[in-house]
Amino acid sequence: MLTRIAQSFILNRLHIIVSAPAVMWCWSEFLKMRFRSIDYLIITLAVACICQWNRLTDVEEDALNCPADLKDAQAKSRAIKVFCYAGGVIAILLALFTEPAWLLAELVAFGAAVGYFYNSPLLPSKPHLRLKNMFIIKNLSSGAGWSTGLLVFPMLRAHTQPDGRFFTAFVYMFAMVMTYEIMWDIRDAAGDYKAGIPTLPVVLGINSARVCAAILQLVCLGIIISGLANARLTPVWSFYLLPSIMLLTLIIFFPRLIGYNRGFSHLLVMALSCFACLGGFLAARFG
Repeated sequence: MLTRIAQSFILNRLHIIVSAPAVMWCWSEFLKMRFRSIDYLIITLAVACICQWNRLTDVEEDALNCPADLKDAQAKSRAIKVFCYAGGVIAILLALFTEPAWLLAELVAFGAAVGYFYNSPLLPSKPHLRLKNMFIIKNLSSGAGWSTGLLVFPMLRAHTQPDGRFFTAFVYMFAMVMTYEIMWDIRDAAGDYKAGIPTLPVVLGINSARVCAAILQLVCLGIIISGLANARLTPVWSFYLLPSIMLLTLIIFFPRLIGYNRGFSHLLVMALSCFACLGGFLAARFG
């Protein structure tokens, strides 16, 4: 029974959806910014729509990488489309009507465009012309989308000014998302190659992609250590060294876990949510 519930949880990408409000709350505690309650709903709904929409549009690569997931998504195609259209409209309306400002409207438009065109063609006549099919742009758009949604959007709506800690958080978040994307690309290299998607491991090779992921995590370690050394960050920020050390260890010493174990990649996402909850608690208590 528990196994079936866990499989359904992962199959419907709820582990990714749950990570969004968890990470958002964690940042709010570390940055000492009180994000609005409704923004947690807006971001969670937006992430849910994007995750479900991606299940329908990754047909060629998922046919090889995760055929059972694709079969389930196609069986629920109508329900997923209704949810995505309705949920997307609700999220946009909530964002615009609760804070009618041009800057926020532009930010919402940017987020909607990145979320939709990541897996949907920019031109109907060119079905493969999507952000996911563009070398490097795929990773950059994911990093920008998650960092903007979980940090910039709620920060602006909380009417607070970004400081050095905020920019540290943004760079850390951006690099961390790109690292996860590269690790998933390594895992899905076979299907992406067959589908003609020019990811880092497909174009440069898996070892070069590992080097890129390791460099990103060294950046994460560097900005945290620098902030601690210069007293820009409080000691509780040292907690953010742990996930980078863990990912560096996996990338350097356990590449097979990344490349051939799909279940392990899901476990890493769930571990991220647990880490965010623990980090948020520590920041609230000791930060």
